[in-house]
Amino acid sequence: MRKFFEGPPNASGRKQATIEGAMGDNQWTWAVEAGLFSLGLESAIHFHNCPDPISRLSDWLYNRLNKSRRPGVFIPWTKMSNRKLINLANLHKTPLVISLQGRLDREAVENIRDINPIIRIIYWRGAPVRNEEQIQQLLEMDSLVDALPLTCQKDVQTLRTRGAENITHLPFAACPFHHHRKVKINTRLKRKYSAEVSLICDRGDYEEELACKTSEALGIKVNVWGDKGWEDNRWINYKGPIRSPSELKIYACSSIVINTRGQDFLQHNGLNPAFFKIPAAGGFQITEELPFLDELHPLNSLVSTFRSPDELARKARFHLHHSNEREKLRKLAQSHILENETYGHRFHGLFEEMSFGQD
Repeated sequence: MRKFFEGPPNASGRKQATIEGAMGDNQWTWAVEAGLFSLGLESAIHFHNCPDPISRLSDWLYNRLNKSRRPGVFIPWTKMSNRKLINLANLHKTPLVISLQGRLDREAVENIRDINPIIRIIYWRGAPVRNEEQIQQLLEMDSLVDALPLTCQKDVQTLRTRGAENITHLPFAACPFHHHRKVKINTRLKRKYSAEVSLICDRGDYEEELACKTSEALGIKVNVWGDKGWEDNRWINYKGPIRSPSELKIYACSSIVINTRGQDFLQHNGLNPAFFKIPAAGGFQITEELPFLDELHPLNSLVSTFRSPDELARKARFHLHHSNEREKLRKLAQSHILENETYGHRFHGLFEEMSFGQD
């Protein structure tokens, strides 16, 4: 496996994997494609959230007729998306199908198996498992696929106690190509994104307390990027909404990035994508303390953590006033992430666990 470079595949026409992923969505699809490429696997991609105009019209007509309880010949996008995935897998005859929290269902899995009985299917859920309905859906998926990775450790434990057999823990990761090499910072971008402390998130009471207490402790306003809700807060500099991959430029241009994972990831003992993207892009983060972090040695010693808004404010002040130590930790964390916590490493370990490619 290539140790550092994970770049765009050179089109050889020979595809070894079919990916079902979302267009956009924190570059997850593209990062997985690059990670597979670092293992020598080129991918064909189907976007499950990007219907073409005809598919969009068919879905709208199906839902409209369905509400009025009138029969119709139109097909919902969920079913049409799965058809496109099946056709793509059939076209390239790939031995591997990876669904990144896509629309895969029992019928689609059975049709894919009909193409090739020994095909390996992976369904990777990135978001925390929030309710009983999602647990039931994942238990059914566990009986259909060869591997069911989840990013949150608590969810893995919950599903195992419920009888899941193909469940495994697979955290998010960094992509040296998309999260590092493609982050080009010039003078114009520095003027636009530079800040002592930055925070990227939607507004909530908890998030607002983090930003306000940090601004108060530092005597300077935290730059906040996110959707509406922050405009009237006089304690912060509201910079407006941000869309991926522009957040990588903010990470690279900020002295400190506050990475709040929200209650979902905290309660489910999981790391969000930003945990890996911030150091990969060249940023220094302060993030919430989490039990899973203790297992990430030596990365846990290179990341500053907090347990309360007051502790965040104290640590932000400390790291802002000790730039040499901050810079040392930033470089060590970036080096470790890019060499040991990439999507190539994630899939290399998963394939070994599945005995994929060893036949």
